[in-house]
Parts: sequence; structure tokens; C-alpha cells
Amino acid sequence: MDFGRDLVALFINSLTLVYTVMIIAYALQTFVPIGFSAPVMAVRRFLDDTVAPYLMIFRRFIRPLGPLDLSAMVAIFALWIVSQIVQGIIAA
Repeated sequence: MDFGRDLVALFINSLTLVYTVMIIAYALQTFVPIGFSAPVMAVRRFLDDTVAPYLMIFRRFIRPLGPLDLSAMVAIFALWIVSQIVQGIIAA
């Protein structure tokens, strides 16, 4: 085992986990009223700037089913699949 490759694979795994949490937070902010204070709005803008472009890729193909938007769930699955493939290539 190469320590450098394992470290890069671990870093990619960590980034995938952080981005998954960001997607979940972005999806939950539409359901939970959390207020409009300056720090909350800063977090909302940050999530909108970082997560919305990725979700738009999936929203082109997956239309919402009434109030239920499945694009976030599909985006998370795609993110984890690609992450596992990239980690497998790096670790090999």
C-alpha cells in the first residue's frame, strides 16, 4: 500500500461526505423555516452557490413529483458512485 495514494483516497472520501451533508442541508432548508438573520442568509447563499449548480444537472432530467424533488437523492447516489470509482482507481 502506498501511503500517498491512501491519503488522497481518504481526502476524496472526506470531500464526498462533506458535499453530501451540504446537499442534505440544502434540501432540508426548503422544508424547515429557519429564519432570515444575517448568518442564516449567509449559509443559505453559500449552499445555493455551491450545491444548486450540481443539482441543476439532475433537475434537467428528473422532474419534481409535486412537492417532492428527487434530484437531491439521485445527486447523492451519483456523487457516491463516482467517488467510489475514483477512489478505486487511485488506490489501485
